[in-house]
This record gives sequence, structure tokens and C-alpha cells, in this order.
Amino acid sequence: MKKNIILVLSSITLGILFTFFVLNKKDIYAKEEYNVYAFQTGAYSSYDNASMPSDIPKIIINEDGLYKVYVAIYQDKDIINTMLKYFNNKNINVYLKMLKVNKDFYYKLTQYEELFLNLEDDNLYKQINESIMKLYLESKNGLNENS
Repeated sequence: MKKNIILVLSSITLGILFTFFVLNKKDIYAKEEYNVYAFQTGAYSSYDNASMPSDIPKIIINEDGLYKVYVAIYQDKDIINTMLKYFNNKNINVYLKMLKVNKDFYYKLTQYEELFLNLEDDNLYKQINESIMKLYLESKNGLNENS
């Protein structure tokens, strides 16, 4: 009788531990994050300063009490290097800022990057970049900044 009670209690304990492990694993997969790089042109104390007109697509994000201006977000190293040269040629100072993004945003970003890599018309850059910036804003709730 005593052996049966110990066996039942052991089984229940193992079941609880197994369930706890599986549920924690599920949360880990649900919270997958990927690194991407934002091209930041500045951080301003007022929205008016951050929203100065420019011909480059941009978004303005209020973070840590500052209005930060991003002009591009990419993860592919070749595209990042291309964009650094692009901004340098236009005399636009940028610095790369790593962001952690969710799986959905990352997947969509890689699809846009495939389009970017196959560009034959430089004018399409703005359209792709505008789409990425819009996607970033739409999924902002699923993003966490990691400086």
C-alpha cells in the first residue's frame, strides 16, 4: 500500500514537472525575437524638430522621452552595407541601432529584402522602404528596443 502511494505521488509530481516544462517551452517559442538594424538619423526633444521635411521616407518614434527618427530597417548585411553607402552619398548621417523584433515582422522584412536584392530600378527603393516603415509602425507593439 505504501509503495502504491509513493508511486502515485511520484507520477503526479512528474506530470506536474512535465506540464510546467512544456508550457514554458511554448512561451519561449511564442516570444521568439530576431535582431534587425534601424538606421537612426537623430533623437530630438520635440516632435517639430524631428519632423523636419526630407525626401527620405522616415518614421518618428517616441522612446525614452525623445523623438527618434528612423529612415530604414534591415537585417541583411549586404543591404545594410548598400544602405550605408546610399545614405553616405546623400550626406545623411545615420547610425545603426539594433532592435529586437518578433517573428512575424522578421519574416515580412525578409520578404521585402528579397525584393530589394532584385531591384533594377533605384526609384523602387523608396516604395519598399516606405512599406517597411509602415510595417514597423503596425507591428510596433510586438517590438522591443535593445540598444
